[in-house]
Amino acid sequence: MTCAPATITDVVLEAAGEAAERAAASRRGERPALVDPAGGLARGDFARAVPAAAEGLRRHGVRKGDPGAVHVSGVRELAVAVHAVAAAGAVPVLLPAGCGPDGLAALMNEAGARFLLTGEDTADLSMAAVERSYVRQVFAFGDVPGATPFRRLLEPGAAPGGGPPGSLRDTALRVPSPPRDFTHADRLADLDRLSGTLGVSDGDVLVLCGQDVSARTRMGLVDLCLMRGATLVGVPGRDAADLLEAILGQRATAAVVTPAKLRAIAFDHGRVAVAGVRLLVTGAPSAEAVRACRARHGWRVVPLA
Repeated sequence: MTCAPATITDVVLEAAGEAAERAAASRRGERPALVDPAGGLARGDFARAVPAAAEGLRRHGVRKGDPGAVHVSGVRELAVAVHAVAAAGAVPVLLPAGCGPDGLAALMNEAGARFLLTGEDTADLSMAAVERSYVRQVFAFGDVPGATPFRRLLEPGAAPGGGPPGSLRDTALRVPSPPRDFTHADRLADLDRLSGTLGVSDGDVLVLCGQDVSARTRMGLVDLCLMRGATLVGVPGRDAADLLEAILGQRATAAVVTPAKLRAIAFDHGRVAVAGVRLLVTGAPSAEAVRACRARHGWRVVPLA
């Protein structure tokens, strides 16, 4: 008997669940997998929330292939929302953060979004956009007027028809600007590529400003940390100072930087108290900045391929 190929969500859920079990069996306990300003999310909680929320979405009428918009800011909500939509058999559509209601509505309509997952801090824009879109159902992390609370999706109940089978050829992620679909096979290939570049493992702490990378890469980094026992820290600020503060405050072992942020960090005159940080640069860095990071901070610079 030949098993059906696993989707990206199947792979991440299995690895996250196994990592949570290993942590529970150890004396050190389970560390957060994803951290943002609203708090931390453990792998065990992620592995329990995603299939429960997928059943909840199907109970609310979400069908296989339905596009579902995701407009959240934190990495915790991003991971749960994207994988819950995918586990329900629907297509997660990632909406950009810096868009007004008109732009969001246009993107949702172009993507054919039938439902939306939003957060308390993005709800004002999201809900205004819904009025100008074809979206008919809204689910929200937290309490948002006019939206079904995400916690309702986690309540036990019978989901119609059970979980839909997944295929590597199915769309795992849709990015509306510019429009492009990525299959489960594409997303698994991303994991292999990022794994070879980052080399993250249990105990690593990776700091990331989500706006410094593409939506596809951001999801790949989230998934990689969920699977490998590392912690991903999402930084909401856009400045190099915000990133550096997170590196020092979280005692990071790695951080994603743009060439401009690399230069700012390389020549920062403040005291750097964390040694051995790897800076994963998103573009071509200046040789001067690379040398300065190594000489002044003892930090390695490698390309984020």
